[in-house]
Amino acid sequence: MLVVDTSYKIFRQLVQKFHTDEFLTLGIPISSRKMATSWLNAAPEFLLARFPFINALSLLMLLGERAQQETHPPIHPNVIYANVAVFLTCGFLLSGKVMRKELSLVCAGQMLFFAYNMYTNTYLHYSQWQRMRMSIRHLGCSGMFILYSHLQDKSGSSQLRRLGEIIVGLYLIGITYILNNSAEDKRAFLSHIVGGDWSRYFYTLILACAALSFFSGYFLRDMSVSMIILLTLSTLFVDCDFTFWTNRRGMHLWNQIRIVLDDICLILGFTMLTVGFDNRVKTKND
Repeated sequence: MLVVDTSYKIFRQLVQKFHTDEFLTLGIPISSRKMATSWLNAAPEFLLARFPFINALSLLMLLGERAQQETHPPIHPNVIYANVAVFLTCGFLLSGKVMRKELSLVCAGQMLFFAYNMYTNTYLHYSQWQRMRMSIRHLGCSGMFILYSHLQDKSGSSQLRRLGEIIVGLYLIGITYILNNSAEDKRAFLSHIVGGDWSRYFYTLILACAALSFFSGYFLRDMSVSMIILLTLSTLFVDCDFTFWTNRRGMHLWNQIRIVLDDICLILGFTMLTVGFDNRVKTKND
């Protein structure tokens, strides 16, 4: 009994020690944990707020790369100047935490415009699979900016949330379609990811489950974590092989860079959702 009593006292002392304000489990200070959690909450939003700057720069670099082979720009110069000006304005104001809800919706609208333009503009002279690769990622970024606007909305508008979720769901369906129906993307995946078709089937299954999750509004946090992992792997091992895409598949270098940047934007967006969203829809309005 003496041994039991002694063990129990030691156990209670350890529990009390690790539940004080100075210690967390494994001896990590609670203040450090709060700092890390705060940084994790702020980092995706901080980077997304600066993404319009990156969009403006990459757009100009892409048009500059194409200008070496073209006599007329594929997009009217006034449209280019206007979009660059809006990107820069949104970037400065979002970085200053001014009108984040409204300006993130402006960014979402711009991404929708470029998604439409990249797919329908015949003056760009892109093949079908190239147009799909670019436009579907722009669509996904648009959905992320709408969800970012929802998180900045103090009233918690359910309409913004549902719209953003549906657009992200459409992006996931589009990526699933491209992976299985575009010969170029299928070949790129199989040549860079181990496991062959079985890996592609598994990837497709996760994408389809994520799409259903966003369409329904359930389990968003879990599926966002899954998408962070899958997108990070595919971005690093497939999309970042610039030699493969530019030399062997005829993509412009800055086109491929923009695709990678869109992937990073989507990864940041899914990271934001893991922090800001719950796994289930808690109310009927959501």
